[in-house]
Amino acid sequence: METERRKSPRSLMDEHKESHRVHHFLLKVGLVYAAISMALFFVFASLLSQHAYDDMSNDEINHISEMVFESMYTAMLAGQDRAGIAAAAKRMDETGPGMQTSVIRGEVVAELFGEDELDKMRRLNDLAIFDVFKTGQEKVIQGDMGIRYLYPAHFRQQCLQCHLNSKPDQVAGVIEINYPITNLKVSTSYVELLMLAYFGSSFIVLIVFLSWSFRRK
Repeated sequence: METERRKSPRSLMDEHKESHRVHHFLLKVGLVYAAISMALFFVFASLLSQHAYDDMSNDEINHISEMVFESMYTAMLAGQDRAGIAAAAKRMDETGPGMQTSVIRGEVVAELFGEDELDKMRRLNDLAIFDVFKTGQEKVIQGDMGIRYLYPAHFRQQCLQCHLNSKPDQVAGVIEINYPITNLKVSTSYVELLMLAYFGSSFIVLIVFLSWSFRRK
């Protein structure tokens, strides 16, 4: 206490300046850390969103598309007409809020059972649908509001009994599913690992920055 009282005005001024420098330094550290944390957050959020898209395209939507096809196939075996088969496909819309399902029949089906003008227009004018008919490969189109998934339904060996003009593995039609982005699901384990990586990375960056700053001083 006695020592503190004997400090000269110059010493007190130096201490005040040093305290001011420390506070200024800590403020800069906080601002830099906040900026880096925000940048890392947006990077990891982007990775999280992309992972959600990948999960949906590879798992859930693909499974839904197969269920739609099986539902249609069951209706065909039961002798349902075109309206009944279409209704079987549309019933899958009830499995998820906002999901929309439609089926575009191919030329091979139209040759035997009649052409649908809407199907024909979509086959010719929608490049994504045209490409799926041509390649026989599924297609995923990511949008701001959701995912558009195009699933090629191939003729099976059993189908040749009625579709006499078809060949096995030929594309009979394309199942289109529009899935809202609000229904995306991400595994809990992936979220945990992602958040751990986020905090771990930001902490390492902070330590490196502090070490670098003190070395300069």
